[in-house]
Amino acid sequence: MPGTRRGPWLGHRLMCGVPGKGCKGFTPLGRPPSPLSALISPSPAPRPDEILRSLAGPPSPPGQDPHGWRVPVDCVRANELCAAEPSCSSRYRTLRQCLAGRDRNTMLANKECQAALEVLQESPLYDCRCKRGMKKELQCLQIYWSIHLGLTEGEEFYEASPYEPVTSRLSDIFRLASIFSGMDPATNSKSNHCLDAAKACNLNDNCKRLRSGYISTCSREISATEHCSRRKCHKALRQFFDRVPSEYTYRLLFCSCKDQACAERRRQTIVPSCSYEDKEKPNCLDLRNTCRTDHLCR
Repeated sequence: MPGTRRGPWLGHRLMCGVPGKGCKGFTPLGRPPSPLSALISPSPAPRPDEILRSLAGPPSPPGQDPHGWRVPVDCVRANELCAAEPSCSSRYRTLRQCLAGRDRNTMLANKECQAALEVLQESPLYDCRCKRGMKKELQCLQIYWSIHLGLTEGEEFYEASPYEPVTSRLSDIFRLASIFSGMDPATNSKSNHCLDAAKACNLNDNCKRLRSGYISTCSREISATEHCSRRKCHKALRQFFDRVPSEYTYRLLFCSCKDQACAERRRQTIVPSCSYEDKEKPNCLDLRNTCRTDHLCR
């Protein structure tokens, strides 16, 4: 009697014919299925762990780009994918518990913590990065440092960066190079680069409006003892640099002066003293420790 038989590949049902004739379409064990059968057969839906591995890098070679580096993923996206995959999410929770209040050596001495770290090192969550100015930048930084804060120490900590490599921002570097080109004092002794940068900014409505905004905010006295509001000044400056094209902001930020009048004008209207001067000079070690507790500063 003809019947059905489950084949060894992809869970296909194969129609069996008369005894002794074999099964129609059945490939003997040890041989791969034909290319045609692979085309006809429906592909199974990818599992979350397969998605994680695929995002870690292009398929050839596995997990690497053409230059041999694993392609970093946005930490927010990597965290979502990890949460959808039980093995990754449980190991991530374990590692965060391991890092809480422990130094790296103590954490790595625990076998369960070691196992969790080894699993996460193979996921894009471990190599994820953030983009400056992205929509969920603070959340992205929190995810990055939830793993790396306890795993990096000493000089290694200060060399670690949650942001994409500088090589991905070469366009900004080239723009900066073009700004500095032709700034030899011998050939431009009569030019005033800061004045030229201010004029160029005034010709752009957005640049002019936001520049006037931060100048007003950063030069407004709060009281006899407080020269200005540092917090409001930084907020206004951040809006200026975030919303104005770099062709204007870089020219203002990096322009050079050759006389005292230009330097004073630059201090008042380009880099306000309110943004960096303190009534008392802080201790550098205190500043470093404070910075380490802030995700954005870190």
